[in-house]
Amino acid sequence: MNATTYVLPNAPLHVRSERDSHFEIHTLEEMRRDRLHLNEQPERLQYFEIIWLKAGNGQITIDTVQHSVGPDMIFCLTPGQVRICRLQEGAEGHYLSFSQDFLYRWATYTTGSTWLDTNIYGMSIPVVKADEEMKAEMKDLMEKMEKEYNHHYLLRSEILAGLLNVLVIYITRKLQLRVHELVQSKEIELVQKFVSLVKVHFRTMKFVADYAGELFVTANHLNRIVKKITGTPASSHIQQHIIMEAKRQALHSNVSMKEIAYLLGFEDHSHFSKYFKNNSGMNFSSFKKGLITELIPVTRD
Repeated sequence: MNATTYVLPNAPLHVRSERDSHFEIHTLEEMRRDRLHLNEQPERLQYFEIIWLKAGNGQITIDTVQHSVGPDMIFCLTPGQVRICRLQEGAEGHYLSFSQDFLYRWATYTTGSTWLDTNIYGMSIPVVKADEEMKAEMKDLMEKMEKEYNHHYLLRSEILAGLLNVLVIYITRKLQLRVHELVQSKEIELVQKFVSLVKVHFRTMKFVADYAGELFVTANHLNRIVKKITGTPASSHIQQHIIMEAKRQALHSNVSMKEIAYLLGFEDHSHFSKYFKNNSGMNFSSFKKGLITELIPVTRD
């Protein structure tokens, strides 16, 4: 059986021309028919994505891990991840891409209560296996969103955001997130500010105390709150963000280890090499040699 490879789009189609309020929805059949963004290049995501495969099979590679995709599987991807999507010809389903700001702007979205807020640095990949009840709910929501998206009715953005908000809540329920722990607004706000700082400054700020100073709290307090909300201390988030970015650079660019070390703020590449091994469990050369071969196949019989 032949497999047709296509990479899902990340083109900035915006509702109401709001620069940061991004939303788009397509069926996989439309994407194949219209040849939307059919290329084999890995894409670093700018927005959240929901990919629902109703029928067919394939693979989704996220950063360093390849995942098999089958019927009724829903993948929830986050900004910053590098994604390659290979689906067999005839695959059926839906693709959504949206910014968090789209929900903030147009829907009564509760910050800190869904998987959008809990996937801190894009490392984990929420996956849902839809049961019959959820498939019926998803079908209804998708059809309504497609209708609004493809027409220009009154209050189009508000309706789209409201429907998307319901979908995000449905997925969150299936993932069984610890919502009761996340509603502590001051603590979740501190964690979100910390995460935002890490995403911007991880190249130059590698210690918890650096971020604690920016947030006007002690390093011990920041570590305690981050661990309470996410399950791991602040230091681990910083380390893993650096390691994940190193892996992304290694897999999806042609730069050397020395260049990656420099990009990540390490003046001495031997220090970076030791840092990588201590925080990933293997040396950089072994990682690159071992995983690049897993990403090479694009078509197969």
